[in-house]
Order: sequence, then C-alpha cells, then structure tokens
Amino acid sequence: MDIPTDLPTAIPPSDELSELRLEVSRLRALVGPSEKSYEDLTRDALTARDAARTAELEAGRLRAQIVELEIEVRRWQRDFVWFRDRVVRKVSALGRVFTRLRRQ
Repeated sequence: MDIPTDLPTAIPPSDELSELRLEVSRLRALVGPSEKSYEDLTRDALTARDAARTAELEAGRLRAQIVELEIEVRRWQRDFVWFRDRVVRKVSALGRVFTRLRRQ
C-alpha cells in the first residue's frame, strides 16, 4: 500500500469557517437576498404603505378641522362686526343724551 505523501494539509476549523462564510457572502452577492430578506422587504413595504395611508387619513382629518376652524373664525368675525356696530350706535346715542343733559 502506497500512501501518497503529497496530501493536502488540513485547514484549521476557524480558518475553514471563515472561508465558508466568505464563500456564502460571495454567493449571496451573486444570487441576491434570501427568501427571508424578500419576506422582510415585503413586510416593510406593507408597513410603510399602511403608515402612509394612516398619515394621509390624519392629514385629511386635519384639513377638515382647519376648514371647520376657518368657518368658526368667519362666524366670530361676523358676530364681532354686528356687536361692534350695535355698541357704536348705543355709544353715539348715549353721547347725545349726555350732550342734552349738559345743555339743560
């Protein structure tokens, strides 16, 4: 029995493990992400879509609230003008009464 003397030397386990990891990284770069990565990406996309929809709904709610507030401000402005005009008329009438009382 002849035993060949030129057998390859054994690679230490730590070096072999690092070489295997490098090979896996190289193959992943060639093939692309794993199935789990695609699932994670799909889940992230759905989560982002849901977040965008929620933000759009909130923006719509806030726009409606702004419209309501603008209507309320216009109502208050109209009431203020009406009240101011009534007060000005009453003050004018009261001023005329005081003027008459001074003359007497």
